[in-house]
Order: sequence, then structure tokens, then C-alpha cells
Amino acid sequence: MAAGFQCGFAGIVAGPTATAVVTTNTRVRATMGYLGTLADIVQFPGPVVVGNWVLPAMRCRVQGVPAINATSQGIGYTALGTPGPMTVTTPDQRASGM
Repeated sequence: MAAGFQCGFAGIVAGPTATAVVTTNTRVRATMGYLGTLADIVQFPGPVVVGNWVLPAMRCRVQGVPAINATSQGIGYTALGTPGPMTVTTPDQRASGM
């Protein structure tokens, strides 16, 4: 089943909500911004500092890199290196894929 794509940093959660994302995607946009990819690095305030995606969309790619959608999973790391889950809470509902 298709799920909405992640765009920008709004709606990425690993405890606190993300404050920034570093991406190489400068081509593919949806209503909420550039689509997220597996190569994105997500930044958080507070105890969770940075996050990486580990389970992207299976069939959708952006410039050859798997895209991030509402079903994608990631890992958020604290300053001490302790991992925790990272998920998408508010994907763009006007663009979706598997």
C-alpha cells in the first residue's frame, strides 16, 4: 500500500521533533518540500542529536537513492551513542509511493 512521502524535517520524530535535515536531493519536490532520501542526515535538539534512515521505501527512488515515506524507519542517536527509533509522523499526503 502506498504511503505519503517525507518532505523536509517537519514530522520526523525520535523523542523530540527534528530541527534540520541535510539532504543531497535538490530535484524532486512535493507540496511540503524536497522528498527525503535514505542518504539524509536528520538533526534533533536535546538528548537525541542525529538520526539515519535504515528502512526506506522499497520501490521509489530519488536520483537513484531510495525515498523516505510514512512507513520508513530510522535510528536516532544520543550524544553518548545510544540508539532509539526514528519515525515519520506527518508525511505529505499529496505525494505517495511504495
